[in-house]
Amino acid sequence: MTPRGGPLARRLRRGGRTVISVDLRGHGRTGPAESYLLDDFRDDLAAVVADLDVDSIDLVGHSLGAHTALRYAIAAPDRIRRLVLEEIPPMPRDHADLAEDIAPSSTLGERIRGIGAVVLNPIPFLRFDRALADPVLTAFTVADPEWWRSLRRVSAPTLVVSGGSRSFLPPKHLRDLASALPAGDFVTIDAGHSVHRDRPVEFADAVCTHLR
Repeated sequence: MTPRGGPLARRLRRGGRTVISVDLRGHGRTGPAESYLLDDFRDDLAAVVADLDVDSIDLVGHSLGAHTALRYAIAAPDRIRRLVLEEIPPMPRDHADLAEDIAPSSTLGERIRGIGAVVLNPIPFLRFDRALADPVLTAFTVADPEWWRSLRRVSAPTLVVSGGSRSFLPPKHLRDLASALPAGDFVTIDAGHSVHRDRPVEFADAVCTHLR
């Protein structure tokens, strides 16, 4: 759930891996949908994996894609060999988390860098369904302690990648998430929310090391 032609995908393919890039509903070639519940994205991913007819997979996801990957790993832990979660927005645990307002958004720097990416390749922006923003953002405004308790089901070694202080997601929450996972690891690459885009070599190094 990272760009299909990006440096990471190319590097994984050079290493002999089969790489499947998934466009979430409302993104890219998947097109719009009538519902954008967080579990809808998980169920779509489950359908893709079922269609592949393989025993286990490695999953790498960014932002909402990472959250989707983790929801799938919670639901089907036996299908995941290793997991990489780049800048994953965690569910709020309690009122303290809600007060921090860490719902997925973007900083001014992220928006500026995003404009540059759109100029270079406007297709993802043009194919993005604006209707998904409200239901997705609303889902992250409700405390969900049960989601945190469910993390214990994820047995796969999991690397949580934080974009550091330049990201709108406080690194401490991503570190807490890594600590809550039975086999979680944590790394910071100070690049902001889109680590794979802005520090592609370092990101690919971290991912490939973890997947080995």
